[in-house]
Amino acid sequence: MISPITNCWGRVTARRLEVRHTAIFRGREGQSFNHQAQLAGDGARLYATWSSCARDEEEAGQQMLLATSDDAGATWSAPSVVAPARPGRYAMSVVVSSGIRVHGGRLVAYYGEWERYEAGRSKEREAERAATGRNTFNLRTEARVSADRGQSWSAPVPVVADQFGFMPPMPTASGRLILPGHLTYALSDDPAGLSGWRRTGLPGLPPDYVDEWYGHARGAAMLGLAHRFNEANFFQTADGVIHMMLRNENGVRMGVTESRDDGASWSAPVLTDFSNSVSRSHFGRLRDGRYFCVNCPTPPAQGVAPSTRTPRTPVILALSDDGVVFDRHFIVGDDAQGEPRIPGFLKHGRYGYPFLLENGDQVCVIYSTNKEDINLARFRLADLAG
Repeated sequence: MISPITNCWGRVTARRLEVRHTAIFRGREGQSFNHQAQLAGDGARLYATWSSCARDEEEAGQQMLLATSDDAGATWSAPSVVAPARPGRYAMSVVVSSGIRVHGGRLVAYYGEWERYEAGRSKEREAERAATGRNTFNLRTEARVSADRGQSWSAPVPVVADQFGFMPPMPTASGRLILPGHLTYALSDDPAGLSGWRRTGLPGLPPDYVDEWYGHARGAAMLGLAHRFNEANFFQTADGVIHMMLRNENGVRMGVTESRDDGASWSAPVLTDFSNSVSRSHFGRLRDGRYFCVNCPTPPAQGVAPSTRTPRTPVILALSDDGVVFDRHFIVGDDAQGEPRIPGFLKHGRYGYPFLLENGDQVCVIYSTNKEDINLARFRLADLAG
């Protein structure tokens, strides 16, 4: 079975937008990994969050950072730490940004945190890793709250165990919040998003399934899936169906799992006709009712080096009236892939992990470049007319 959700990639002509690109943060020695960004706003201030580490992706010591803008994204503050890494059993923890929600005059920041089994460092660690079949332990999502617009943060608030993701919780039409992981999805009816979280997920997963990014192959094997899905993100259509879109490590087409009971249960995942370059996509709905996806839709090339196999360019905003056919395409950026300035693990991607936010009469898209710089693209909402 193939879902009819499609971006018609290669069959429609994309329109070029007039876009201003601004640097939020440029990586440097000792802080050269910067990736997995999100945006939020409170009507006057923009908040950019991302994951940052000394050199390599998801190494011990990674933390969640925040920068702010009070001039609609033209200039940005120096970054501050929202969630620091903490000492673990073997090393510092790993923290991954899941973004911010603005609620009741406060900011609620979400992040994944875990500790790693470091291969080859000790017989004890190797034995634990072999016994569990996992690369991580003590994995969970937590939240911290700021009542002063990001100047200070509360102690951690537990959200959900055994799950993390790269997107913040988003509300359904009923107001229920859903926090996407990879194969599991937490939900809460607390408007603040700080309590009452319970986990759902793909049918067939055991209740104690650990939803780590590194485990997508194990999860696929457990469910008998031919494709390795992860990095979930959803939108809800007017009929109430929630469409949880899934990155596909096997390439070309994204997957989807759907819920018809406000996130309480999910269908078995199927492929869509929505192309992707093996990167995080962001789906949602504009205030005018149109559905959107911002992603890098060029399918991966075969038989070439991984750094060029998933170039993550161009980045396209695709719009749809019905949430099925996303056939109006706008070019947010199409610069060629380049080389990172500072070496690191799997550093590539001209427009990595784009995330969209409407901000008054403009649209903002945050993205990383080569997993070392955090940038912002801005264009007029009116340019999306027609």
